[in-house]
Amino acid sequence: MSRGRHVRMHGGDFMATGDIIADAVGGKWHNPSGAYNVALKNNLTELSVADDWAEAREEWKATGNVWYIPMNDEATEVLPEPHKSSHPHYCICGHSIAWHFEIENTENGRIEIVGSEHIGFWMIVRHLIENLDMPEDMVTEERVREWITEAVKSMKAEWWWKTHGEQFEEWFNAAKELDLIINTRKGKTYWDADTGRNEHRLLLRKKSEGTLGTSDYQMASIVWRWNHPDNKKTAQINTRGYPNDRLWNDLMIFYFNLQKHQTAFDEMNREREERVAHIVEERRQAQERRRIEQERWEEQRRIRRVELQAQEEEQQRLRDSALETFCQENEINEFSSDIGRNDWEKSFLSEMIIRINNLQYLSEKQRKRVIKIINREDEKATEKQLAYIRKLGGTPDKFMTKGKASKVIDDLLRKDKNEM
Repeated sequence: MSRGRHVRMHGGDFMATGDIIADAVGGKWHNPSGAYNVALKNNLTELSVADDWAEAREEWKATGNVWYIPMNDEATEVLPEPHKSSHPHYCICGHSIAWHFEIENTENGRIEIVGSEHIGFWMIVRHLIENLDMPEDMVTEERVREWITEAVKSMKAEWWWKTHGEQFEEWFNAAKELDLIINTRKGKTYWDADTGRNEHRLLLRKKSEGTLGTSDYQMASIVWRWNHPDNKKTAQINTRGYPNDRLWNDLMIFYFNLQKHQTAFDEMNREREERVAHIVEERRQAQERRRIEQERWEEQRRIRRVELQAQEEEQQRLRDSALETFCQENEINEFSSDIGRNDWEKSFLSEMIIRINNLQYLSEKQRKRVIKIINREDEKATEKQLAYIRKLGGTPDKFMTKGKASKVIDDLLRKDKNEM
């Protein structure tokens, strides 16, 4: 990298690219102290073209390749050549490492491994410009410092996906639907018309509860922590780019217990389906009872209508023959209000006819009064009647009523007729 090139610094000031590297490796790297730092200096100088550390260190840059191998894992199964046969699990300084950052000497092509403590600032500057084609005028000090954090994170994420990505995708896709059902907590209740009872809304458990490895441990939702669309702040797909150890371990635990979770889910479904079927049957039976009751009620109404119609017809028949029946029972001729001798009698007879035709009760006094008006039985016989009785050979009683006189006259006339 030429010291003649310049980049913009601190939002506007230009600084030579070589000076960035010089500043970056200044301080503790100008004359490093500490066993591992000194070992790094010596080993990198020995592997460089230049013999002087100040020049030798500028020959090295990060390649962007990184591998993470837990200390207890076999590194040779992950690292490519030549790293698997050089110093796997160890930085070039001799310090044990899990993160293996690859660096390259741009003068002789030598590639080596350093740990996260020794991925030098100047190595990142060259990586930005030479490997990522970042324009020099964008390589500000602030941008370099930001990139160190982001680039390392990106390198780690890239390694993680190379190592675990396929497995993660397989397990995550197998677990995500059950996770959204199992790793939940109970929210407020609501009325469920299908089950006919209050049900709890299921809310994703966003924080784990209890102690990992114990029976009271309740896992936080894997989907929520990884890539749930509502989790814009802490979803690890956005913040880290790959799952943290807790999420990865929880996914493994959940995946290897999928059958247990599926059984629990099936039991939840079975209980709900049985409840829904029970409610459906209850409603069917209730509907059937209502149908039967409705039919019974309608049949009762029909029978009642028939009975009422028969009663009405009978009442009408009785009303139609009421006056005739009354007259027969009381041995009087059928009459009308016109036979009344005055307004009072006519009005009285009219009212009685209405009552009789409506099958209403007539008091004994009213009944006798009707008969009295019709037959005039209480009136004294006229002299003309008495004289006629004598003429026919009869002997009239001085207390004889008109009705009695009429009867006697009829009897005498029939007797004369028979004798002739």
